[in-house]
Amino acid sequence: MKVTLIDKIILLLLGFEHVGFGLLGLFSPLVAAGFVGFGLNELSAYSEVRSHYSLFLIIGIMAFISILRFEMMEFTYKIYVLVFGSFLIGRFFSVFADGMPNSMLWYVILAELAVVLIALWRLKILNNK
Repeated sequence: MKVTLIDKIILLLLGFEHVGFGLLGLFSPLVAAGFVGFGLNELSAYSEVRSHYSLFLIIGIMAFISILRFEMMEFTYKIYVLVFGSFLIGRFFSVFADGMPNSMLWYVILAELAVVLIALWRLKILNNK
């Protein structure tokens, strides 16, 4: 099977987004932490930011590889559902436990929800072929 044009576009966008954020968090953890209002007061805090953003870097690279290797595409979409679905569970729990977030966090939630829904849509298409 070949990677469809729709999948190439989706994977290209996901790849650029997550490689970009991944590199930002690895090399500029203060900037990345500042996006969500974190202060990095301890050395371990830098490690926490870098470890999470390295995950973004890896899944972004996986998206790029999946454009060239069809056999990786289903696994890549599943990883996106797992990672961002997990983030969404934590974020929704936080809304109930901590109160309503600011508008920036709602944009993050919408973006993560979009990633999960798009990945689920593409997985459904792949499994119907």
